[in-house]
Amino acid sequence: MMNSALGRSIRSSLFVTSLVATRVLGAQGLSYDMSTTGTGPDRSGTVMTRNFMSAHGQFQGGNSRLDITESMAPGGMMGTGTYMITSGSKGTVTSVDPAKRQYTVIDIAEMGKTANDMQAALGGIAKMEFTDIKVDLQDLGAGEPIDGYATYKYKLTQAFTMKMTMMGHSINSPSTSTTEIWVAPQLDGLMDPSARPMVATPSGPMAELMRQLTAQYGKMKKGLPLKRITTSVSGEGARQHTTTMTSTITNVKKSAISPSVFEVPSGYTKVDIADAVGASAAAAQAKAQHGKP
Repeated sequence: MMNSALGRSIRSSLFVTSLVATRVLGAQGLSYDMSTTGTGPDRSGTVMTRNFMSAHGQFQGGNSRLDITESMAPGGMMGTGTYMITSGSKGTVTSVDPAKRQYTVIDIAEMGKTANDMQAALGGIAKMEFTDIKVDLQDLGAGEPIDGYATYKYKLTQAFTMKMTMMGHSINSPSTSTTEIWVAPQLDGLMDPSARPMVATPSGPMAELMRQLTAQYGKMKKGLPLKRITTSVSGEGARQHTTTMTSTITNVKKSAISPSVFEVPSGYTKVDIADAVGASAAAAQAKAQHGKP
């Protein structure tokens, strides 16, 4: 099993990757395949590479859908067999679980507010801060063709220190990362939310980091990121570890897609986001207790 830090990184990456922000590309639809792998130390310190997610995506008219065909998530949100529907016009992401006939709606604009509310509710018992934030973007010019499409390449670097304070005790965790990005300008219309955030005015503990990321990504050419390689270093001393995440998009096809693909089937029950996250956490804990990889 990968260590807990890498696990948290993977779960965040899977969720973020699923938030496929969109813009209208005429009446043309797109379908594609996506995969995400991660390399990092397991609990014994052995460095290994695992396939964390495979998915099939569809996009048309400002809406997108990502069906998870394989995932290391034990169940619930982002688990194998679930899918995510993003509405560009509504600014929402809907997680659908066909096996349970349930769905959860996430309002992107409310995410930062929710983080603030949770921190305020803790009444100073626990607090998270991000300091020493620095984000930079390098234009590397033309990149190699990927899946038959010409690309433009960038290198994004970011650094920050995350400070966790709980009951008067603080822990500082510095983090740096470098991301190489290959963008296909011919495929403008499907966008990676981590590159072009949907929230115009970010809030919460990560607001400044998101603001700087948005400013740097705004300098990039429009298009679909076909490949991203992120190398992250976090922690200090004996606790320092390096992880690498690689996401690729292949088999891009242009075709009309039925609007019903982006609708929740009738008869499904809406579940509160807190309950959905709790169920996913419980599934992860049960999996860990049984010693499964």
